[in-house]
Amino acid sequence: MGFIKAIQSSISGQYNDQFKEVVRSGGFEDGVIIKRVTTPNNIIQDKSRLFVEPGECAILVDNGAIKDIITEPGMYFMDTSSPTLFQTNIFSGIGATFLESMKRIAYNGEVITGQSVFYVNLTEQIGLGFGTAKPILYKDPTWGPIEISAYGQYAIKVVNPINLLTDVLGNRNVLRREDLESAIRPYLASGISTEIANSGLSFDEISTKQSELGAKLIDDVTAKLESLGVSITKIVISNIDVPEEVKNSMRERTAIKMKATSATSEEADIYAKLNKAEAMKDLANNQSSAGATVMGMNMGNMFAADIKDENKE
Repeated sequence: MGFIKAIQSSISGQYNDQFKEVVRSGGFEDGVIIKRVTTPNNIIQDKSRLFVEPGECAILVDNGAIKDIITEPGMYFMDTSSPTLFQTNIFSGIGATFLESMKRIAYNGEVITGQSVFYVNLTEQIGLGFGTAKPILYKDPTWGPIEISAYGQYAIKVVNPINLLTDVLGNRNVLRREDLESAIRPYLASGISTEIANSGLSFDEISTKQSELGAKLIDDVTAKLESLGVSITKIVISNIDVPEEVKNSMRERTAIKMKATSATSEEADIYAKLNKAEAMKDLANNQSSAGATVMGMNMGNMFAADIKDENKE
């Protein structure tokens, strides 16, 4: 049992008036990856026509068993007298062992109770969004422990429709893009966390390495999605961010560094003395602390020494 590709002579010749049914996908609504198509009585009769359009493949399921897969666009007709016919252009993910096992379960004259054709959308699904569910705690080599969030978009493509049909669709008639997204997002979130943690980059550098991180993430996540029958084709990390309070702290520390490096020796000395005076003022407001008292005495001695040095000059 399987579909034989129709040639022009059979279309215009003796087979033309023998076709019983017409099976076609009718196109895919937005977000649909797999759809089940059958006849009103769930029987696809001998010599029924089947159409496969570019960007899709058709999988014949008979009594719950996969009998045929067609990936080459064209018109085909059902031939119940032949063994299962596996058409050309089979996906590389479907190996010889799988094909042999399929042949062993081919139609053997059992009573037909139901047949369906599952059309699989092979076009690239783009513009899918992802992001870290919660900030990543990252030990930044420059800024110390900080929380980082990452967001972006990705694209997927079906590379093994058999895996997708058997391991993901289940007993549903339709598989939608959001069903795959819910399965893929955890892998993306985990992958971006791992890539950032292993990068050894500071937050300032990470923002300039988003393309490289995305490329590594494609390889990491695609390997984990093999059983689903889909592959990540693109990942664009559009934003890597930290909480606002962390940004403010970074700005303050950067400003201090800029003042320290740009000031003259005299300005730097004044700046240091002002900081000491502010510290003494803070300690005076908390005299109940024994540690603060000791520190205050030390700061006072240092401040007195500075004044003494100035008098010497």
